Formats: sequence, C-alpha cells, structure tokens
Amino acid sequence: MTSTHRRNPHRRPRGQAWLVVLGVLVAIPAAFATWLRVLPPSSDELAKVASFIPYGLAFWVPAVFLLGGAMVRSWRHRRPGRAVLTLLTVVALAGLSAAVVWQAPAFLPDRRPVATPALTVISLNVARGAETNAVERATAGADIVVFVEAPRTWALELSPTFRQRFRYSAPSMKKFDGGSLIFSRYAIKSDEPLPVTIAQQWAAVVDTPQLGPLRVVGVHPCNPYCGDGLWLSEAAGLRSWLAARDQSIPTVVAGDFNSVDDHSTMRDLYADGFRSAANLAGAGFVRTWPANRRIPPLIGIDHILVDGRLTATEFATFEVPGTDHLGVQAVIAGT
Repeated sequence: MTSTHRRNPHRRPRGQAWLVVLGVLVAIPAAFATWLRVLPPSSDELAKVASFIPYGLAFWVPAVFLLGGAMVRSWRHRRPGRAVLTLLTVVALAGLSAAVVWQAPAFLPDRRPVATPALTVISLNVARGAETNAVERATAGADIVVFVEAPRTWALELSPTFRQRFRYSAPSMKKFDGGSLIFSRYAIKSDEPLPVTIAQQWAAVVDTPQLGPLRVVGVHPCNPYCGDGLWLSEAAGLRSWLAARDQSIPTVVAGDFNSVDDHSTMRDLYADGFRSAANLAGAGFVRTWPANRRIPPLIGIDHILVDGRLTATEFATFEVPGTDHLGVQAVIAGT
C-alpha cells in the first residue's frame, strides 16, 4: 500500500508570524516619524524627538520588505489575513514614498545657471573653545566667515595673520561682547544686531566684488532645551526680522539654527524663499552635531541658507578640535 503526502494549501507558512510582528514593530517608529514630519511638533519635548525624523523614516524600508513578504506568502497560501496584510503593505509603501519625496531633494544639485563669480562662506559654532590655530587653517580660503557662540576672549586670541586676512568684522571688536561674529575680506558697508535673544546675533552688509552688496546674518537661536517655548519664538523672531529687511539685497543666513531640515522652524524659512546651500549642492544627509566624539555626528543643525537670487555649487563640512560642532562651508554665486 502506498501513501501520498499532500501539501495543505491552507497551512500557515513557516515564519509568517515573525514577518508580521517584526514588520509591524519597525513600522511603528516609521509611522511616528512620518506623523512628526506631517504635523510638526509645537512642544519642546517632541521637537527633540523630531530631530531624528530621517532615522525614523528609514524604518519604512524594512517594514515594506517584511510586510510585503508576509503579504505575498499569505496570498500564495490563501490565508484569511491577506487583505489586512495587503493594506499594511500599501501603507508602508506610501510611507516610504513620502520619505523619498521629502529626503531626495537634498541629494539633487540645483540646475539653475551660475551667473556671477563665486565666493566662499564658512560658518562654525566655536562652542566657546574651538582651537584657534585649527580654525585659522580651516578658514584660510574663505571670503566670509561666521562664528557663533564665540566669547570675546576667544575672538581676541585670533592671530594678526587672521585679522589681516579678514580685515573687516561685524561687530567691530570694540563692540563685540560675545555671540555671533562676522569676518570678511571685503568692506562691510553696515552692520546691526538682531533683537535680543538668548545668544546675541549679528548681521552685516558686505560689499563683495562678486555679488555687490550681500547681507550676511550670523544666527544662533535657542534650542528646544531652553524651555518656555523659546525655541519656536526665537525662530519666529528671526523670520520676522529677515522679512523686514531690504529685499533688494541678496541674503545669506548662516550659523547654528538648532533645527534640522525636517523641523517646522527650518521649513518655515524654506517657505519664505530661502534654500539650504547643502541641498542646492546636492550634499545629501549632512550631520554636524555632536562632533569630536567617538561616534559620527547624528543631526544637522548648522546650516548656510541663501535666498532665491543665489545658489550653491559646493558644500562641505570640516572638523576642528575644541568644539562639538562641525563647521560648514559653501561656495555660493548669483543665479
């Protein structure tokens, strides 16, 4: 007597439960990151979490593979839950598609033509103690340098060679008492402080041979750890100040924004017409803080922004000892 071993088409495929459970688990942080991106947080605590939105969005990739694999197997074996798995896979695909749409522009260089000679702008949060010799070497090729969180005692340690290279500053060293400090190879036509905030911020109009008058703003608004809603209010104050300036002058805004691209504080500036030099140059996922650690920087809070009359053809970060921020460098031109 012979027996035949028939395969049961309704038998649950091995490992199916693990695929579903793992798929749902990785989809949870992805969905949370998507929610934070669609509905930007107004609370300081959620703003801290929102700093890591790109990492959360990356979880859509394994979610699609795990849930998609479970869906295919469920249809092959005609399991009862196949409709639910199909819906979950579609949701994961939608989340992944949204993440790609949000993040892809950072990797795509600006295609607008360059219409003027270029100049180089550097920004660095010196964190009260960046090694001055290293800073001077890193900034040697720049035309304009923006320092933030700079104490007066630190600025006075910059060598005569540096001061000869960058003959103009805003504010002047006689006025400077800490905060933002702008150095330029070219004459500064005017300068002014921004409204009083946690850190003093400063702006200057530089008479550049490449672009003519160029407004440079060194910014360092409060971070979400300041509390009392200062993170949002100082970012809003910066937007209001920029909107009230003479719009005929091309503008560069550089410094430590204490915000990543996915924060509403940065997205509001982009909605106002500013563009990230890193994104214009197609630099990708730029991270600048915390630096000088055993692990690479995790989030990008140091930016150089330009208005619609400017573009950036190159963008890079650099490291100097003594600060927990990477410096950022952009080659910009008119367009």
